[in-house]
Amino acid sequence: MENELMIEEIKKGYSKKGDFLFQCLYCDQTFDDRFVYPINGSNSQMARAEGAMIYHLKHEHDGSFNALLNLDKNQTGLSDTQKNFLNLFSKGIDDQEIAEQLNITTSAVRNHRFKFKEKKRQAKILLALLESIDEKEQSNFAANSLIDSDERFVSTKKEREKVFNVFLDDQGRATQIPKKEKKRIILIQKLAENFVPERHYTEKEINAIISEMFTDYVTIRRYLIEYGILGRTVDGTTYWKI
Repeated sequence: MENELMIEEIKKGYSKKGDFLFQCLYCDQTFDDRFVYPINGSNSQMARAEGAMIYHLKHEHDGSFNALLNLDKNQTGLSDTQKNFLNLFSKGIDDQEIAEQLNITTSAVRNHRFKFKEKKRQAKILLALLESIDEKEQSNFAANSLIDSDERFVSTKKEREKVFNVFLDDQGRATQIPKKEKKRIILIQKLAENFVPERHYTEKEINAIISEMFTDYVTIRRYLIEYGILGRTVDGTTYWKI
């Protein structure tokens, strides 16, 4: 199971990938919201992607609750006894009946309920602490990035015009890549104006845009990533302006 799932996704047993795809958390099954699916072995009953996923979880994994409950102990942290109690609680069985089934006292059942509620409170506190740490780390990173930006990315109009006059020809093409970083960044910032926000580009498209201004598109593409001007998927197939 993925580490960065939301609690609601874990409860439901599936997650949304992109605009259309629903992914089961317990197997490789996916459903695309652009299609409808038969859900009873024939075409007599059809469902959209999310409905088909709910049907899949119920019939292939015994429902999202049981699928989650049956995960390994190293994922849930639950003992077999705790799992048994949670299973009984989920069925809405009262404490007296549970006590009779397990041959224990009702006070023992109530004690287990209390311990689960206590664990829930503790889990919320732990989650709040961990999220606070993450937020602090992100804040520190943002502060450090801001300092870097002030030093490297801020330039006056006069500085930019001077760099353009020295390093760009009459057609706006760079005669060379400046060795000084600030001058190099000024040119790359000008190049960045050619990228449209929220649009996804292939590597070939990125190279074509860079080549309109620079001959060495490989080096400039690397700088665009390093300076945080372009984002890129892990496999390098898709780029976008940050």
